[in-house]
Amino acid sequence: MPELPEVQTVLDGVVQVLGGKSITGLECYYPGTVIIDPLLDRDPFPARLIKAERRGKYMILHLDSSACIIIHLRMTGKLVYEPQPDEPHKHERARLLLASDDALRFIDIRTFGKITLLDSCNLAKYLPALGPEPLSQDFNLSYLQQAFKGRKAPVKNLLLDQGLVAGLGNIYVCELLFRSKIRPDRPGSSLSAKELREIVKYTKELLLEALAVGGTSVSDYRQIDDKTGEFQHFLRVYQKRECPVGHKLQNLKLAGRSSFFCPECQK
Repeated sequence: MPELPEVQTVLDGVVQVLGGKSITGLECYYPGTVIIDPLLDRDPFPARLIKAERRGKYMILHLDSSACIIIHLRMTGKLVYEPQPDEPHKHERARLLLASDDALRFIDIRTFGKITLLDSCNLAKYLPALGPEPLSQDFNLSYLQQAFKGRKAPVKNLLLDQGLVAGLGNIYVCELLFRSKIRPDRPGSSLSAKELREIVKYTKELLLEALAVGGTSVSDYRQIDDKTGEFQHFLRVYQKRECPVGHKLQNLKLAGRSSFFCPECQK
């Protein structure tokens, strides 16, 4: 599933493509992919993008027609810009129509992704309760101490909880815990202030590194020009057999996800 760096990279590409272009429509090719706010009582197109933001793994496009588009890529969704495209792709679930017959194609093999068209005043109703952004000042030692207080759940599970931290996913949590030298199955409440401080430090460091190279492509993720990211070349434990110093890695199932870690480096 695309995580914060991948979603932000795609959003940056969307902004570049939509800059100055008129969005003329939204077509749906698969039932349930496009959700229309019943309180949207007008046709919002044609419209232009006036603001774009990311909240966790959600992309939010604000239009000058007082409407919003929320895009959630989920597991296998990707947006691909194509000038004057032909008929819908086999796995194309929806399409944003642009001026000059260009399009943003929403391709999603697993069909879990969603595009929601809504009135801007109803935005809060269509977004779940999300924790602080990990690159913001709100994600700090004090916050984690409070969030993990009395929590017996594994630290991996807690960091994957979007209600506690918005935007992290399996790949980056595996990697940041390795850098922090913390086992993924440690109870959240067992972590010291020093360890929590390390989590904050390496979360921010890791995400910035991934953003700089367009995210991680280990499965379906692609940038808006259908090119891969590059951070998969810098992963230290995710889907690896040995850590960088040669220790054999182990793989636990936590929160239903594979949790790669080094029993020697992570305590």
